[in-house]
Amino acid sequence: ILMRISLIFFILLFYNNISFAENKIVYLDVQFVIDNSELGKFYKKKIKKIKDKNKTELKKDETIIKKKENEIKNQKNILSKEEINNRVKDLNELLKKYQIKISNNNKIILEEKKKYSSKILKTLNPIVASYVNKNNITLVIDKKNVLIGVKSLDITDKIMQILNAQTKEQNLLNEN
Repeated sequence: ILMRISLIFFILLFYNNISFAENKIVYLDVQFVIDNSELGKFYKKKIKKIKDKNKTELKKDETIIKKKENEIKNQKNILSKEEINNRVKDLNELLKKYQIKISNNNKIILEEKKKYSSKILKTLNPIVASYVNKNNITLVIDKKNVLIGVKSLDITDKIMQILNAQTKEQNLLNEN
């Protein structure tokens, strides 16, 4: 009886090992693909243009604020206390508007990043699904959730090559 139980135990153990061997698990660094693919670089350039435009506008506002601040400092001894308080109040209003503008610009940049990441993911998802089907992969895990893994299980470079090829093929870089 003990022999039969141990034989059944070994058969079950061996059977489970075979079934696990059939499962193919890989990992993908999605953020790396978003940041470094041709499409990702294209969108990064668009975001940089927006940032540069916003920065130029903010520099103009900064100059005006500094000019008004210097005027108040230089005329402090000449103007009445009431006039100084009015000018300080105006300056504070400018500063509030400036801070609101910075906040709005940051929100716009964040929204653009989300929008572009979403567009990349919409293009990327069918590529990954197709790759999974062609290569009989059971599970794809995001690399940020992998503590350690064999480099041969990393499909990031392969997926990036396919994405870049498809980007050129579909002419996605000429999008306005």
